[in-house]
Amino acid sequence: MPGTVNIGPVNPLDWASAATMRPTGDTVYVVAGGDGGSGTAMPAISSFRRAADDTLTYVDCMGGVTGCRPTKVGGVTLPDRLYGASSVVAVGTHVYVSTPAAVVGFKTKTNGDLDTDFCAWDFNCGDVDVLPGLTPWSTADHALTATADGRDLYLYAAGSGKGAVYHLHRDDPTGRLTFRGCIGEAMPGCTAISRTGVMTASGDAVLSGDGRSLYVVARSPGSVTHFRRDLATGSLTEAGCVSQTGTSGCNVPATSGLAGITRGAITAAGDSLYVSGPGGVSHLRRLTSSGDLAYAGCIGVAAGCRADGPRGAYVDVAVSADGGSVYGSTQGPAFAWGAATHLRRSSNGDLTYAGCAGEGLPAMCREIGPTGVMNHAGPLLAPGSRVLYSLGVHDRGALTQFARQIS
Repeated sequence: MPGTVNIGPVNPLDWASAATMRPTGDTVYVVAGGDGGSGTAMPAISSFRRAADDTLTYVDCMGGVTGCRPTKVGGVTLPDRLYGASSVVAVGTHVYVSTPAAVVGFKTKTNGDLDTDFCAWDFNCGDVDVLPGLTPWSTADHALTATADGRDLYLYAAGSGKGAVYHLHRDDPTGRLTFRGCIGEAMPGCTAISRTGVMTASGDAVLSGDGRSLYVVARSPGSVTHFRRDLATGSLTEAGCVSQTGTSGCNVPATSGLAGITRGAITAAGDSLYVSGPGGVSHLRRLTSSGDLAYAGCIGVAAGCRADGPRGAYVDVAVSADGGSVYGSTQGPAFAWGAATHLRRSSNGDLTYAGCAGEGLPAMCREIGPTGVMNHAGPLLAPGSRVLYSLGVHDRGALTQFARQIS
């Protein structure tokens, strides 16, 4: 693509679905789930070295893409192991990827390169726990999150009228995962929540920085379910919910901003949770003492939202580390354009539109120059306070860096 840095003949960014950063900050990992099995786009995970000025240099990849090192378990090569991958987290010296058939773990070398891999909840692994109620490919778009200390991982899996959060305890330094319990809706073998219809669709899982709350974002009916987390055991208990439709007694917002939400991000201070969907970015105020949520408003195209910014769907949301800005990954109809949208955050967490940069919107956004890198807008990664990375998901894949103007 003209105007971009060409990483070479290997293309591990096609169908990129998620990105994360190593805790040391020196490496960015991007996972691509492939096209679902037709063979025209294979899955992969790639690593990029991050320099002091935040620029990225492609290093290597693992997966089924020609030119990448193959993924193996017990010496057996399984090139399609990462098919459908939708979430990735980096914890300590390991990287974990969730797919509809496994949680795949990668060990990292000192320099950040991916080394060996293992997996949990996968019939090919042999010696791992089976997750109750789940069979491979029965659910999709799984969300994976990890506690700040790396002790516990949580997997939200939903689909076919059921859904649950699975608690996976992590052993350090081996990185191996052990199933410790699950809670959800209509999922056999898991503790049942009191509500129905709030955890049956794909979305996101967001942990508060203090580790006391986990929030499940579900696309349908457009709900956020709050779980309190026991700091000693890591177990979860149901605490409340907010829903677009008021399903099963959830609190109902005054706007349509929660319809179709799929992603969430919480401030470092823990006072606000932001969720993104086709209608915009919605703000949920959070009581830091209890983790309870209250709907505060939204910005975007949905009914009742502040109608400001580009007229497209928000596919992801990220909060700057300094808490001053919220960023949305915005997608135009029929993938005609894509942009990174800046929403300025006030002292009470409310949002105002502050501009956007991207491609295909000359009358609205600042053009970035290259084309074909954001017209399929994807996930965002906002490390520190100086930079924002935006993924272009198809059909060639790209990783765009934006410098934040903080002075």
